[in-house]
Amino acid sequence: MKLTCTSLILLSAASSFADAYSLSFADTDTFELVQQSSLEQCFPSSIPWVNYKGNDYIFSREQYNSVCVDNKGKQYEWGAIQGVYPSIATKGGGCSNFCVKGYGRAEAKGCSSSQRPNPNKLVGFDYDCDKATCYCLYEKDTLSSKYDKCFDSMDRSNKGSGDVTRATTKQGTTCYSLHIQPSDPQPRAPTRKPTKKPSPTPRGQSICVRSPDYDCYKSGRPQCCSKNNGKDCPKEMTMCDNHPEGGGGWNYCTQSPDFDCYKDGRPSCCAKNSLNCPQKQPSCDMKKSSEKLASQRFLRSV
Repeated sequence: MKLTCTSLILLSAASSFADAYSLSFADTDTFELVQQSSLEQCFPSSIPWVNYKGNDYIFSREQYNSVCVDNKGKQYEWGAIQGVYPSIATKGGGCSNFCVKGYGRAEAKGCSSSQRPNPNKLVGFDYDCDKATCYCLYEKDTLSSKYDKCFDSMDRSNKGSGDVTRATTKQGTTCYSLHIQPSDPQPRAPTRKPTKKPSPTPRGQSICVRSPDYDCYKSGRPQCCSKNNGKDCPKEMTMCDNHPEGGGGWNYCTQSPDFDCYKDGRPSCCAKNSLNCPQKQPSCDMKKSSEKLASQRFLRSV
């Protein structure tokens, strides 16, 4: 299924969104709602497993607006496959199948499945929705000129090696890491490392007109900016919503309640939408707790 012309235009416009401070909140509201919808269409979380030669190839979406890198932050060499339109979660199609099994256009050029790079050297793929292009990622020194017919283009200059351990920010592209396991016994879902606690962002001008942060937010800005013209946003930057598939990120609203500190056990903002809560956890709202802390500080100073 291809993207509509409107979606493609909006995705293309996203690259210049950082300079769009002259937009009214109403313009931003419409843009970001459609952009978030396009993100979910372009970069789905549920990619069908690929079964090939006794192995299951399981791809997991990392953060939106990212490219895959190894544990040293190096990108991987790649072979590009053009003309792969959303949804890439189509069973029997999409980047996952094409990177593992090959695709018709390459076979027509003389690259059969047996002549493709070893799929066990595959570490994942990056997908550029605007260009409708899959970048099949391999460990260093896997690709060579003998695979020219297997891809529309190649880049062998990157030196990434080993599994994808994280993703680095790149607008318009999203990283999918790969886990390979035998098809028998019964496969299990791969485990994930916990997401690091985000560092707080300094207070300043309205959070909806600051430079986009695609590492933290799906659309580059807090979710509250796309509702009610951003009038309900707090002054501080809110919780991040751009997390890898299966990872919810750090959120103090989901921690054990602390009734000594908060009247309801948690900060009041948690009762509504935790994504509108500031990144820095609010101070206690219980008077007794505040007095107790003050007393403890006094005793320590004596």
